[in-house]
Amino acid sequence: MSCKETLHTQSYLDGELNGADAIAAEWHLENCADCQVLAANTADLGDALRKVTHYSAPDALRHRVMKQLDRETRRTATRSFWYGAASGGGLSALAASFALLALLPPSAASLSQSIVDSHTAALTGGKTIMVASSNHHTVKPWLAAHAGISPPVTDFAGQGFVLAGGRTDEVAGMRAAVAVYRHGNHDVDLFAWPDRGARLPPSGMVRGFRMAFWKMGDLDYAAVSDVDAAAFQEFVGLAKNQRE
Repeated sequence: MSCKETLHTQSYLDGELNGADAIAAEWHLENCADCQVLAANTADLGDALRKVTHYSAPDALRHRVMKQLDRETRRTATRSFWYGAASGGGLSALAASFALLALLPPSAASLSQSIVDSHTAALTGGKTIMVASSNHHTVKPWLAAHAGISPPVTDFAGQGFVLAGGRTDEVAGMRAAVAVYRHGNHDVDLFAWPDRGARLPPSGMVRGFRMAFWKMGDLDYAAVSDVDAAAFQEFVGLAKNQRE
């Protein structure tokens, strides 16, 4: 690779640049074939690492842990605040409880609510896009660097859904990558986040927005928009058939 901006581009892909430096790096990446190859290789590496075998705790172990946490919580509640503060035992037990509870998968209801809240907040706050580009060589590595996952990112301009950029967001307390598309005057958000074994909600309408959920590989996905039903189903079909 002969580009003199390689180190600068790598810093951008690693999420180390902000402000004017990040904007300059984005512009360079849009126009440099060598750095686009670097970005693609970086995204491929992220994909490979994400596919490394990982293991989930069996249901029996989860059940035992939750029972123990429940006993610890009840026991801690009977102690005085000052005794717990002095010994550290009560606070430690509670801290462990909250930490383990945070690892449990969210409910279907909380997922629906969280997706709609995030989509609405982005629209009303004018923060739908953090990286503006229709080039997947720019958006995909940016999401990998800032969201910690590398979902497939495809421009569906030929089908009427133009890739406008991406952002990071939160889904029920988890960091999510969001690819943002434009269909006429409508925004279509495609969320992706690590699968934690949650039961996904059914497709439907929530507060005027159409939503669809599905799993692919080790990621969960959700599409959300206020486009008409036919257009939304077309987009979901395109998104589900993406290839990394």
